[in-house]
Formats: sequence, C-alpha cells, structure tokens
Amino acid sequence: MKKWLLTSLVAAGLSCSVQAADQDYKLVTVAGYLNFYLLNLNACEDFHPQVRKAAFDAEQTLYPWLEKLDMRTKNSIDASVISDVVKKRRNALNAQINEGDFTLEHCQAVIKLLSGDGLDKTLLKNLE
Repeated sequence: MKKWLLTSLVAAGLSCSVQAADQDYKLVTVAGYLNFYLLNLNACEDFHPQVRKAAFDAEQTLYPWLEKLDMRTKNSIDASVISDVVKKRRNALNAQINEGDFTLEHCQAVIKLLSGDGLDKTLLKNLE
C-alpha cells in the first residue's frame, strides 16, 4: 500500500512539473512571437520613414498583449530565458538589415499582418 501511495505522489508531482514546463514553453514561444513583431516594427520606423506612422499604429496593437505576457511571466519564468529569445530575434533582424534584405515590402507585409489579419489568436490564448 505504501509503494502504491508513494508511486501516486511521485506521478502527480511529475505531472505538475511537466504541465508547468509546458506552460513556460508556451509563454516563451509567445514572447518570441510578440517580440518578433515589435522588433520588426521598430526597425520599420527607423529604416523606412514612408511607413513610420503605419508601423507606429500597428505597434500599438502589441502593447496590451505584451502587458499580459509580462503579468504571466513575472516570477514564473527566468527573465534571462526571454531575454535570450529576444537577443536571437534581434541578431536575426540585424543580419537581415546588414544583408540589405530589410525592404519596404517586408515592412508593409508586417504592418498589413498586424493591422489587417491580426495576431494568431490560438497562440495568444496562452496569455488568457
């Protein structure tokens, strides 16, 4: 009987830790997703002044989600994990800029996606 009880407690503990790790992974994924758009829009504002206003307006749609993300990740995920994701995104964007691949068309596509199509609702459900 003691072995069965101990096994049940260990299994329950592992299940909780797996669920927590899965939730952390989802939140880190959302952080990378939102920061991808934020970094791109900031770069659009800097490198393509013809879309600066549209990029700024599209950027405003991200802030409510970023605030929710901040509330969900405070004290639950090591900040360095999200920081590493953002650094990788920034490095990829810098490489794109340095290679001359950060075009006006790219910015227009990002703005259209945020302004027209909207963000991925399935992914953002992780913040609810």
